Amino acid sequence: MILVMGPVDELLTAFFLKHLTDTGREYLFVDERHLGVDVRIELELPQGPPGLGRLRGAVCFPTWRVGLERISGIYSRLGTGNLEQAPTPQVRAEQAHAAALLDLFPGPVANRATAMLSNGSKPCQYAAILASGLRVPDTLAGGTWERWEHFARGLDGDPVIKSVSDERSLVKQVSWEATRASARPGKPLAPHQFQQRIPGNNVRAHVIGARHVLACRAVTQALDYRHPDMTGHAVSLDAVELPEPVTQACRNLSRALGLDLAGIDLIEPPGGSSRPEDWVCLEVNTCPGFMWFEQNTGLPISRQLADFLYAPLNL
Repeated sequence: MILVMGPVDELLTAFFLKHLTDTGREYLFVDERHLGVDVRIELELPQGPPGLGRLRGAVCFPTWRVGLERISGIYSRLGTGNLEQAPTPQVRAEQAHAAALLDLFPGPVANRATAMLSNGSKPCQYAAILASGLRVPDTLAGGTWERWEHFARGLDGDPVIKSVSDERSLVKQVSWEATRASARPGKPLAPHQFQQRIPGNNVRAHVIGARHVLACRAVTQALDYRHPDMTGHAVSLDAVELPEPVTQACRNLSRALGLDLAGIDLIEPPGGSSRPEDWVCLEVNTCPGFMWFEQNTGLPISRQLADFLYAPLNL
């Protein structure tokens, strides 16, 4: 049985639940709004050596409960909806219990609460990206106006500006002149990161269980292909098979970050290459919204994720 937790009206949560229903998978769903209201999570971790069999507990509803021994894997979309929920002590306690369950559960979890923290700092992720063998763009995070001028003038073309954290933003290209003209005397740079713009096609690789890599190429004139409606450019998504060395680099990166589900944003070098060091990794999405990619390419992301989470586990 797969445990799914998230807002019932969040698009990807509903999309994955529909897949589980259509394919006859057994699952248990916890609407995030009900945590601390009429859903409790009981956890018991007895003393002893680590390993399977230590974690005990249950997901408890008003009139019934499901023991954790019946759960094979967990898919979490907690925190992805715009919930206006009063943070009562009971709600906060159960949110903490849910986060603890994600980290302590011995089976597959997409994704663990601590593993998702890496996307809170893009520069922090770059160390893992480089260790996997992939490249990263030349980047300036924060800094002074003097450093920004030196950085911008040293690039071939204008840099792009984007969020330095997991806060979603529209990637834009900015000129040195326009940015300097908007500066206020005595004020530091805004908390964003500036990067070299990399030529080539965008590729999104979804990695499941650090094994299965499902990739697609986005062909568009838009700088940020995720927002074609905001840029006026069309985007075409096509499933692609990555070169095996690049595929393995994506597996290694997902494993290093502790992610059972990762959305890796790559730039494919013009003309192609099988060498990972020729591919640029922009970031790793630790809670990837894969619905749009699956709907437009036919990639079986939901099926692969369900297969991975449904594997039998003896607690």
